[in-house]
Amino acid sequence: MCGRRRRQNLQLTTGGEPKKLTYTFEKMSARHIPGLSFAVVRNGKIICAKGYGMANLELSVPATEKANYSIASITKIFTATAVMMLVEEGKLALEDPISKHLTGISPAGKSVTVRQLLSHTSGIAKYADRPYVDSEEVYDGTLADYEKWVANFTLASLPGERWAYMDTGYFLLGRLIEKVSGKTYEQFLRERIFAPLGMNDTRVESHIDLIPNRASGYSWLNGSFRNTRKKYPETGFAFGGLVSTVLDMAKWDTALNTEKLLKRPTWGQMWTNAKLNNGQTVASYGLGFGVTPFRGHKRVGHTGGGPGFVTAYTRFVDDKIAVILLANADQDEIKIGEMANEIASLYFTQ
Repeated sequence: MCGRRRRQNLQLTTGGEPKKLTYTFEKMSARHIPGLSFAVVRNGKIICAKGYGMANLELSVPATEKANYSIASITKIFTATAVMMLVEEGKLALEDPISKHLTGISPAGKSVTVRQLLSHTSGIAKYADRPYVDSEEVYDGTLADYEKWVANFTLASLPGERWAYMDTGYFLLGRLIEKVSGKTYEQFLRERIFAPLGMNDTRVESHIDLIPNRASGYSWLNGSFRNTRKKYPETGFAFGGLVSTVLDMAKWDTALNTEKLLKRPTWGQMWTNAKLNNGQTVASYGLGFGVTPFRGHKRVGHTGGGPGFVTAYTRFVDDKIAVILLANADQDEIKIGEMANEIASLYFTQ
């Protein structure tokens, strides 16, 4: 049973008396969160899925468990899964230099490996966002900007020398998936992940296509909400370009209990902290997944944030509990990871 609203508080029934979260609708308002949808999955079954607030302020559309949000960097776990599918099939190897499969990349990156891109240890310098102009409806780089970056990027450190989170390494992984599979990024994910799992509301974002139950993104500026600026979805495709619902993300989590997508040892490899050249363990990341314990509980997953959206997918492996949180607010307004942890902790058995 998911629970109900009492005095504008979110209450969850976890098998006994309802337990009340400290996150109230008043706090949502104080943090400038228009709408939020969440789901809790335990042992592969949804035990709670709800929405609060508004998915669209202009049309007064409530946020529900069916609302479709930009999931931002949660996209990376799907990209990493697609790469590992190709690894299991022998079509590429984690130690392959990306130059073995991709042409037209900067000479500086020819020795960067697939593993280093997945673990954010490639050393590739970050792409500098194109400054936006007030009159523009979208900002950040165009596809042409990114292709120019691919051909000319530099290294901020030697590959494997240090960890530095970087979106655009996953842009390269998206290109790698397309090159090796012979399909577009969206086609590959649709055929190999989304369709088999019944994730019918998950896809690459589009500002043109009609997406049912799409939530609008908002920014808080000068004391009021405004429609957030949009990013070019064609460039964020493999690092932050997907949209989904908490119900679809729950289907994804259930699949991680099986070998429907990848073999169990492969999931284990992705959920193990990466290592640098000197043998030092990366504190917080594996292959496409954040790996950070919480109160002694093994935790993997990913958070995401972009213009107008903030998201969290948190999976407690041994407890068999997962929490999905999707909100249409700028990421600075909400500590999404802390909220996911608080919800999950209500279900810990010890």
